[in-house]
Amino acid sequence: MKTRIITAIIGIIFCVLLMIFGEMFPIIIVIAAALVNTIMCSEFLTAKSLQKNPPVLILTLLFAVAMPLVACTAYWYIPLFIYSMLMFFMLVFLRQSVTVGDITFAYAGSVVISLAMSTISRLVFSSGGWHSFYLVMALIGPWFADSAAYFTGSFIGKKKLCPNISPNKTVEGAIGGMLGAVAGMMLAGLVFQFIVYRNMSVNYLALLVIGIYCSVVSILGDLVFSVIKRDCNIKDYGSIMPGHGGLLDRFDSVIFCAPFVYFISQSWGLITV
Repeated sequence: MKTRIITAIIGIIFCVLLMIFGEMFPIIIVIAAALVNTIMCSEFLTAKSLQKNPPVLILTLLFAVAMPLVACTAYWYIPLFIYSMLMFFMLVFLRQSVTVGDITFAYAGSVVISLAMSTISRLVFSSGGWHSFYLVMALIGPWFADSAAYFTGSFIGKKKLCPNISPNKTVEGAIGGMLGAVAGMMLAGLVFQFIVYRNMSVNYLALLVIGIYCSVVSILGDLVFSVIKRDCNIKDYGSIMPGHGGLLDRFDSVIFCAPFVYFISQSWGLITV
């Protein structure tokens, strides 16, 4: 647990620096999203040893870099179209080295991951100047849910939630995660409204809805990627974050929550003034 906490502190420091510089230059957040997305897609391919297949690896990583960058423009769909077309062309021209299963695994995972990270780019660039606030809104719900679930489950967890998929998850941890997600969203809203900006009014009802949604979907997202790990016979997607595993182990819940945050921000609004 000590290693996990130290890594989390380092991650928080990095996020704070990203918020500070991203507030002045939002393109930094977009570049960071592209970098994180590329690493996660690489980890996903490695889970099935597809990093040993150069055509699949190179094409997927190029797509992973391009998607969050182009997502800020009106041409966000072009990398997705090109990637889709070329990946399926491989089935025709590289039949000796690429199987349908390889293409399906690489394509499905990288598209889901990349579209989610791209919504963070679009969220930041459509924020009207509140860049760091919108970045935090995309991350705080699932991360608070994960952390609260972990610590609650570690100390008082008894009843297993899904023992066949993730033996360490408990019902008590899930409840703690739900409370943590909502509390995290509310706390972040208060901090930004009264300390960071002081000239904004936050839509707390929208944050409540996001918190509730993230508390449930973050668990499902984690379980989905846990099933994939079990199928690939791996414990973690990587080791870049000691105590946490790979970036994909930390962002698996964000992948399913960030698009919803973007949807709420566009349809309802996270800021009322």
